[in-house]
Amino acid sequence: MPQGEDFWNPYRMIPIRENIERRTPVTDEKFSSLSGLIHCTLENLTPLFISKGTAAVPKPFLTRKIKVKGNKEERWEDQPVIPGSSLKGMLRSLAETIGGGCSITNGEGVQQNPASAPCSRVDSLCIACRMFGMMERGKDARVHKGNVSISDGVLKESDFKFDHHEILMGTPATRHRSFYKTPETEKFDGKSRKMYFHQPKVNEGSFKVLDNLKARAWTVRALSPGYHFDFQVSFSNLRREELNLLIYTLVLESDVAVSIGDNGTTRLRGPMRHKLGNAKPLGMGSCHISMVSLEFFGNPVERFNSLKNDASEIIKGDPLKKELQTVVQPFLRDNCPTMEQLRKMMVWDPNDDRTFHYPDFYWFKAPGNSALELKNI
Repeated sequence: MPQGEDFWNPYRMIPIRENIERRTPVTDEKFSSLSGLIHCTLENLTPLFISKGTAAVPKPFLTRKIKVKGNKEERWEDQPVIPGSSLKGMLRSLAETIGGGCSITNGEGVQQNPASAPCSRVDSLCIACRMFGMMERGKDARVHKGNVSISDGVLKESDFKFDHHEILMGTPATRHRSFYKTPETEKFDGKSRKMYFHQPKVNEGSFKVLDNLKARAWTVRALSPGYHFDFQVSFSNLRREELNLLIYTLVLESDVAVSIGDNGTTRLRGPMRHKLGNAKPLGMGSCHISMVSLEFFGNPVERFNSLKNDASEIIKGDPLKKELQTVVQPFLRDNCPTMEQLRKMMVWDPNDDRTFHYPDFYWFKAPGNSALELKNI
């Protein structure tokens, strides 16, 4: 929301943590720390679009051949899928913000903040690079493949519905400096991260494209709200604090109450939810991730010396709820500027009736508007 306007810009810049601890990762051959498997389900709360990357019109949703059980036989069908790389990118971005990770990119023209500069050596990594991987640059570059891997999200429903939406997609740019300053420093210094608001009231009218802009519009096939995808998160040799961060980035917080806008006049309450896929500025991609089970692998000596007893521990149901409450507690008590503003961006309040859109061309051309900043949430 530019100052003095009723509508809200779809994004805000939130401050990052500047104290980054870099350590040597625990690599595969160590057989130490914690290893296991997390089973999750993702539900899309608003239309979801993940582009297949073709020139076809309308632009199709990403699909893959999935084996489907019919009445008489199994068959292979094209079904919507969420690539594990998309899920990993979403979770890595949160881990960098919440856990104090390095910043891989700051955007065109943004000054690099030395404190959050990208990790450069595989033996000295921030928590996000230890978890999700890192590759050095230059000759004889080394690679840490990461201690977390994520499967594709496979659609649970056999029947699904796509809706065709005409949308206008822009290319993210930092040239309008007033909108990209770090709120706390009032500088264009790379000490903040861009995040998008949820838009629970998004509907067909939210995607309306003006006649003079239709030549630049996309027609996309977006998955209607209310579908579910199963995926797995595999972790190996994670230290306890790394596993806790991974779990928090998956489940987030179930109830937050925030006040934003002028003097806190807009009050929102609800759970924190994720954003995924394309067209996030338009309200697409709001998702709810539920953890179904948490499996800890047993001692590797026992696991690899027996074909029957792998000594694994599987937690689900009420014991899982208790485990998650324990893990999340320290994060709930964290009220630093990063976490406070993260909650304001990720809260999902079904009654949130704000209007979201970017200022138009004429707004930027009006005298004095180009210097206005977004209001600090």
